[in-house]
Order: sequence, then structure tokens, then C-alpha cells
Amino acid sequence: MLTALEIKKQEFSRAMRGYDITEVRTFLETVASQIEKLTAQVTAQTTELDKLNSGMESYRRLESNMKDALVNSQESVREARDAARKEAELTRREAELNAEKILSAARREEEDIRREIEALQNRRDSFVRKISSLLRSELELLDLLEKEEKHTQ
Repeated sequence: MLTALEIKKQEFSRAMRGYDITEVRTFLETVASQIEKLTAQVTAQTTELDKLNSGMESYRRLESNMKDALVNSQESVREARDAARKEAELTRREAELNAEKILSAARREEEDIRREIEALQNRRDSFVRKISSLLRSELELLDLLEKEEKHTQ
């Protein structure tokens, strides 16, 4: 690519009926000036494009980081949910075991109470029999005494 300086320094050989040197120099100066402006614009636009690309790269990294953070947070939520399910299952199993222990203890206590009731009923029945027997014997004794008293009179 030609630079503005190369255009300005360009020399042409002289020919007989050639172009007016002043016009050619003026034209070359104009072309060189425009090339300098265009080169400056291209340089400025290239710099701006580099800045924009650099900014885009920052945004791409930010986007990538945000995606990673989202994936990590989703994974954390999934892990927390799984942990909560496992804990709930463990709590449920512990509750079932405790309930079974309580039921077993209640059944044993119920059986103990039934045996105690049966023993008390047997004692009551025995006591009733003894009192009945005692009363009968006392009644018989009274009958005998009455009969004796009637005979003795």
C-alpha cells in the first residue's frame, strides 16, 4: 500500500510534451493529503474496532462467567434438594422406628396390665370364695347355736 509520503516524493521523468509539473505536484499533494486523512481514519477506526472487540471479549467472559455461575447455582439447588429429600427420608425412617418402639412398649405395657388385671380378678374371686365360705360356716354355726338353744329351752 502506498503511503502519503511515497506519493509526495514520487518523481516522474521529464518528457517532451509531458504534463505540467505544478499540476501534477498539486494533484499528488491533494492525493497524499486525502491518503493521510483516510489512513488516519482507518487507524482511528481500527483502534475503535480493537476497543470494541476488547469490550466484546470482556462481555463474552462475563457471559461465560454468568453461565458458569448459573450452572453452579442450578447444581447447588439440585444438591440441596437431594440433600433435603435424603434428610426427609431419614427423618421419616427415624419417626417410623420411634413409632414402632412406642407401639411395642405400649403392647408390652398392655400385656402387663392384662396380667395384673387377671391376677387381681383371681385374688378377688379367691377372696369372695373365702368370705363366702367363712359366712357359710358362721351361718352354720349360728344355726347350730340356735338349735341348741331351742333344745335347751
